[in-house]
Amino acid sequence: MEQHPMHKRIALQYANDLCADCDARDNSYMNRLADNLRSLMDIESLSENQLSRNTGVPQPTIHRILSGRVADPRDGTVRPLADYFGVTVEQLRTTLPDRGPSADSVRAYRVKAVDGQDGLDPEKEIMVAEIDVLVSAGPGLRPPEFVETRYRMSYQLDWFRQVGARPEDVRVMKVTGDSMERTLFHGDRVAVNMAENKSIIDGRVYVFTTGGTEPDVKIKRLFKTADGRLRVVSDNADKTLYPDEFLSGEEASNVYIVGRVIDRSGRGGL
Repeated sequence: MEQHPMHKRIALQYANDLCADCDARDNSYMNRLADNLRSLMDIESLSENQLSRNTGVPQPTIHRILSGRVADPRDGTVRPLADYFGVTVEQLRTTLPDRGPSADSVRAYRVKAVDGQDGLDPEKEIMVAEIDVLVSAGPGLRPPEFVETRYRMSYQLDWFRQVGARPEDVRVMKVTGDSMERTLFHGDRVAVNMAENKSIIDGRVYVFTTGGTEPDVKIKRLFKTADGRLRVVSDNADKTLYPDEFLSGEEASNVYIVGRVIDRSGRGGL
């Protein structure tokens, strides 16, 4: 039976309205992601370039998200941004969680990158230098050499008080490899308190070097066992590739603790 012309017009108008509602929801979904990301960046005074360096997400991609030019970025693209700000992908796309006093205090002291001295408040912030750790082969344990790179990170002075570290004892180091995922990813940067090098706290992450004929620099989670050995743990769940190591007292004597990891910047989370 042929549909009445009036019914056709009503059906067509309903379809158009339905499409308009879908478009509005899609635009709202896109805008919510952009608005949430911009809000979090504003809270931490982060530029697109700084956020890119801290997360590994390319700056042009961040710019397209903020401008709404990406219709629906993949979760794999959004996840590093969400992880960096301590929220889930869904929360970043929809509604951010309430930020209580504890969240405020943590967020205020978060690390940020600064180019040169621009934007640095010398009364509130300290520039922390990044270093490369160099080790030399040879018998016995040889203290490593530290060589500064051109990279700097800015930390608020209150953050040093919060973590109980002195600015002069802290250096930034770059993570290589995937043995500590999902705690630390390749390319993350960590802040290391080099004053904490005399003893270890069970279960904390340390930078250390091994001596002998094949010296190496490692970032691992360390434990002391009841029988006096040192347990060296990689956080990567693949224990076939990264099994726990147990060092005897003699082997542990060839370990030089550079310092304890007290913060990170990137996709991981301590």
